[in-house]
Amino acid sequence: MKSKALTFLTVFVLSTAGFSQSGKQKPGDEQTIRISTELVQLDVAVTDKSGQAVRGLTKNDFELYEGGKKQLISFFEFVDAVKGQRSGQQAQGPDTAPAAQPPSAQGPGASDIRRIFAFVVDDLTIRYEDLTYLRQMLTNFVDRSMQPNDLVAIVRTVGGKGLLQQFTTDKDLLRRSIASLTPVSHALGAFHNPDAGRLSGTPSASTDTPINSGGDAAMTGSLDTSGESIDINSSEEDTNRTLRSFMSLGTASFLIDSMKQLPGRKSMVLISGGLPILSSKPGNSAGAVSLFLNSLSDRATRAGVAINTMDIRGLQASVGVASFEDTEARSAMGTSRAPGAGRLPDEKLLGYSNPFDQMEAHQGLRVLANETGGIAVLNKNNFDEGLGKIIGASDAYYLLAYTPSDSNFKGDFRKVEIKVKNKDLKVLSRRGYFAREDRPVAEPVTKQDQVLAAIKSPVAHRDVDLEAMVLYKAAEPAKGAIDISIMVDPRKLSFETVNGKKQTSYDVVGFVFDELGKLRGGFNETLTASLTAAELDRATKEGGLSYTTGTTLPAGTYQIRLAVRDNKSGGIGTVSRYVEVPDLSKGKLAASSMLLGAAVAGEMNATRLTPLSPSRRISRKEDLRYAVVIYNPKLKGGQPQLQTRMIISQNGNVIHKEDDQPVPAGANGAQQLKVGQFGLSGVKPGRYTLTLLITDTLADKKTLPLTRSMDFVVVD
Repeated sequence: MKSKALTFLTVFVLSTAGFSQSGKQKPGDEQTIRISTELVQLDVAVTDKSGQAVRGLTKNDFELYEGGKKQLISFFEFVDAVKGQRSGQQAQGPDTAPAAQPPSAQGPGASDIRRIFAFVVDDLTIRYEDLTYLRQMLTNFVDRSMQPNDLVAIVRTVGGKGLLQQFTTDKDLLRRSIASLTPVSHALGAFHNPDAGRLSGTPSASTDTPINSGGDAAMTGSLDTSGESIDINSSEEDTNRTLRSFMSLGTASFLIDSMKQLPGRKSMVLISGGLPILSSKPGNSAGAVSLFLNSLSDRATRAGVAINTMDIRGLQASVGVASFEDTEARSAMGTSRAPGAGRLPDEKLLGYSNPFDQMEAHQGLRVLANETGGIAVLNKNNFDEGLGKIIGASDAYYLLAYTPSDSNFKGDFRKVEIKVKNKDLKVLSRRGYFAREDRPVAEPVTKQDQVLAAIKSPVAHRDVDLEAMVLYKAAEPAKGAIDISIMVDPRKLSFETVNGKKQTSYDVVGFVFDELGKLRGGFNETLTASLTAAELDRATKEGGLSYTTGTTLPAGTYQIRLAVRDNKSGGIGTVSRYVEVPDLSKGKLAASSMLLGAAVAGEMNATRLTPLSPSRRISRKEDLRYAVVIYNPKLKGGQPQLQTRMIISQNGNVIHKEDDQPVPAGANGAQQLKVGQFGLSGVKPGRYTLTLLITDTLADKKTLPLTRSMDFVVVD
């Protein structure tokens, strides 16, 4: 198949995290219209005293009220988000859907997604010292609680980068995102603000947004020295607090909109150091706060999002509280101090160094969770336990639908209350919605729009099966050569008989994005394959029809999104891959991508090697050989001292781990080659991941081991 170099495309930057599905919809479909005069569909979670999701309830266990009037529940369905199973009123008890399958190399499709979590990190209110607890909590979630078909995003209010803020099932990408949660300086930051500077009237949008976002995820303040500005460091001004809160809530609102097209009930976790804007302080307009909450509840209802909140300060959040010596109770015990009123404000603690009063900040977090069917984790130092309750409530939910008794929609806000007859159970539901109909999202019409809609989705399209392999090797000190190989499975392509041969036509499209989510290049080519029956059979057995291309990229981290569209059926397949191009001129330890090949079983020194195709299939009768080029190792006496450790895993479970092995020193000290080989005769067929940890024993302790991974498929 012909190769083609990357060329820049004049396409717009991806902007929404959505996907579409064709076919007529009914209640319970992931993309059903949620609110109309004929049908209002709501999702609700029910938890027990331990905070875990309750299963096994029936329609008769629920009561639903709109505006205080009881409504007839016309549709009822239980959804087990962990197992991917659904059961309606007539199908309680036995499992009615197959268990979740591990995602393919393309990633999970819409029907494969189980749970969706969006973590919103409020950079502006989290203290530097609390970032350690935040990173540890999120790491524990990824390592222990996240399942293969969970879709997760970590979004920052002001300090994030697009590549690290998108929805993904890739744990390595999430770990990189967690590692990037470091202190950020900002004019509106509650802690360690710049010494000087004034905030000009209106915040401006940040460009550091998720690739699959629907707009700018963050707002930043611009510094100005004009006399009309507001002094954000003035203790007499609440403007800085208000803007911080609205920036956090703005990020959450944007994310709600971008999650609307994702399947099922979604869980957002707003991690903050306090949210006082929702409190009823003197001067705040009760009507404005009520309107804001109604609007947020409506958007969450339509998007199927529950907003959970967490104060990452834990029990250390008690500020602005008088010491025991200053309380009335202590005075009654014989002190000479004048009696106080119990809780006395300490203006110093409410100022620059710790700006949020606990009760005021917690009220905002609590109200936000209550309005949107979430859980508020407050006054808790065990963050893993608090997050565990949020996860537990996300494991299962119920779908209820009804025809509103008042079908005259005039835009008024309608309060909805859902109850269960068992008083020991807790219902997590949203407060209501505005009486206006949802409109169905228009399906993309043109071929270009269809490809763009598919390629910007965080959910893989699998109408066409394809595999992809993206490999990096050094081209020059500050650039890398990138090889892109695609294998298209012909079994899902449409073939016609032309002149006695099987013929098909399909488009191959690729986009390259940098770490800020900016489009850096791409390619687009229409291919026609004309094969004899024997050639088609051979291509099917060998993994598919191949396509290769390549480019050179400057140092940085990139995401390459690929799509294949069948020009006859219109079916599309998509896949995403990440690649890092190190700057070797800085002298830091780096490595190429991992190369995989098949060798004759038992011949460890065999020079004949068959490189694996992009499908990365290898027979159990062969040995798997891998190779990595290591750059910039430290030298002692002109020799490096490198070690590697190989790990084989399947579905996240380690099935084999070798001890550290020394890398034989090569002639070129700046580049060392690590080659390994192992037999597959005792390995069961299936998909596996080979991970190589590379350690430079001569480097300082701050130099972390490098990791290179590649998945492969063992066949009989």
